[in-house]
Amino acid sequence: MREILALILFCVVIATACLGAAGWALVSGEGLTLDVLLLVFVCLTLATVFGFCALWVAWDAGLLGPLKRRLPGAANPGKAQSKKPDAGGKAE
Repeated sequence: MREILALILFCVVIATACLGAAGWALVSGEGLTLDVLLLVFVCLTLATVFGFCALWVAWDAGLLGPLKRRLPGAANPGKAQSKKPDAGGKAE
């Protein structure tokens, strides 16, 4: 579990750094040149990739368990079973 938390923390730090770099590039006074726009695009892309990676790892590890969507038959698996036809071919 320690490795998973370290990976999530690493992804969050990298995503935050990329967002900070994109913000810095916009407010640094360079103007909206092609270089700045490309840097902002790359930083936002990397922030998105690392952000989704952190969410995916947390979801897989069960850390986002309360946020999982409940399936209708997940609570009562006995009630969710479909009715099978009996020997006569008719459903119950």
